[in-house]
Amino acid sequence: MVSLISTAVNLLVFVLITISTADGRAPAKVLEGTDAEPEKLSYMASLRRHNIHICGGTYISPCHVLTAAHCFVGRADPPYTEGLVVVGKAALNRYAGVTHEVEKVTPHSGFERGTKSRWRNDIAVVKLKKNITISPYEKPIALPTVDTPSEIIAILSGWGQTTLRGAETDRLQQMMVHVISNEECNKRDADVLSSNLCGYNGRGHGFCNGDSGGPLVYDGTIVGIVSFSIACGSGYPDTYTRVYHYIDFINKTMNES
Repeated sequence: MVSLISTAVNLLVFVLITISTADGRAPAKVLEGTDAEPEKLSYMASLRRHNIHICGGTYISPCHVLTAAHCFVGRADPPYTEGLVVVGKAALNRYAGVTHEVEKVTPHSGFERGTKSRWRNDIAVVKLKKNITISPYEKPIALPTVDTPSEIIAILSGWGQTTLRGAETDRLQQMMVHVISNEECNKRDADVLSSNLCGYNGRGHGFCNGDSGGPLVYDGTIVGIVSFSIACGSGYPDTYTRVYHYIDFINKTMNES
C-alpha cells in the first residue's frame, strides 16, 4: 500500500512538472488551482482590513482563526485590530460572505522574518468577538494530533494571484500540493527549519501574493499555514508553518483568550 501511494505521488508530481515546463517558459498561472466548492472548504476565511483582503485564515474553533504572523507584524500597529474583520462563507467571492468582528490578535512572540524561506514562528491566532454560527458553509477544522508526514498530497486554498503579474482572484481557488521532506526541501535551496513544512509541485505552481495565512489541509486537519516562497512559481519549494509544531502555542492562546 505504501509503495503504491508513493508511486502515485511521484507520478502526479512528474506530470505537474512536465506540464509546467514543457515549452521551456514559466506558465502564466501561478496557483494553477480550480474554483473551490463552498461546502468542501467551509473552514476557510478571509482576513480583511478596511474591506480589503489581506490574508487567508482558518477556523479552528467557533471563535478562533489560525493565520500567519506576517499578516500583522510589520504591516500594522499593535494590537492589529484596527479596521480588521474576518469574513466567512466566502468560498465563492472574497467580497461577499458573513463578517465577524475581531476582539484580539495574538502573533507568536518569537516571529522573525529571515532570508530566503527561513522565517521563524510565522503563526498567529485571531479571536472573534462572537462565535460563528456553524453551518455547512462555515465551520472549524481539526488541529493535527500527530506530526505531518512527507510524501503526501494536501489541499492548498486561497484568493492569491493566479497569474504572475495579475490581480488577486475574486473566486477562492484550491489545488493539490505534494508535501516533501525538509531534507528534500533543503536540497532545493529552501533552507527550512523543523518548524516548517514544504510543498513542491514544480515551476509555475504554488501559492502567491494574497494566499498568505491560508491553510494547507491533509486528512481533515490543518497541517500548514502559507508562510513564504522565494518567488511565485519560480520552481523553488513553497514554505508553510508546520502547525503540529505549534500545538502548545495554539492551545495556550485559545485558552487564554
